[in-house]
Amino acid sequence: MKGNHWMLLPLAVGALALAALGAPAPADEREALLAADRAFDQATAEKGIEGWVAFFAPNGSMLPGDDPPVAGPDAIRQFMGPTLAQPDSSLRWQPTRAEVLIPGVLGMTTGRFERRWLDADGKPQRRKGTYVTIWKKQPDGAWKVVFDTGNPDPPETKPN
Repeated sequence: MKGNHWMLLPLAVGALALAALGAPAPADEREALLAADRAFDQATAEKGIEGWVAFFAPNGSMLPGDDPPVAGPDAIRQFMGPTLAQPDSSLRWQPTRAEVLIPGVLGMTTGRFERRWLDADGKPQRRKGTYVTIWKKQPDGAWKVVFDTGNPDPPETKPN
């Protein structure tokens, strides 16, 4: 190792540059992403489609399962509005992990979701699954969704 310390110089300079810029520590950014995702869930539960759309960046998009991609606030509102407006229905989620992809710029949360609704016969239905949300820090410092997708669990089968 002696004589190869010069190879560590770029790492040290990079760390000092990030510190000088005041870049948040990754743990702080991970917690901020988790908090943003929890607030997104709460806003959707309280305000429906307006809460959902408020957390998307202007260029945000969704990849909703078997449907084609949906991009932009108007298309997202049109696609998700009917789902979130159904009486006796809910869409809730809880993040379980956050990762900083590019410090101060891009992050990701993953977690579990649960959707509840009544079918055409009025029978309660429930679907659980896993989601991934990509967040981008906006000029005002807020984290906003730039991409969201989810994958429902396979339907539960009951033994005959």
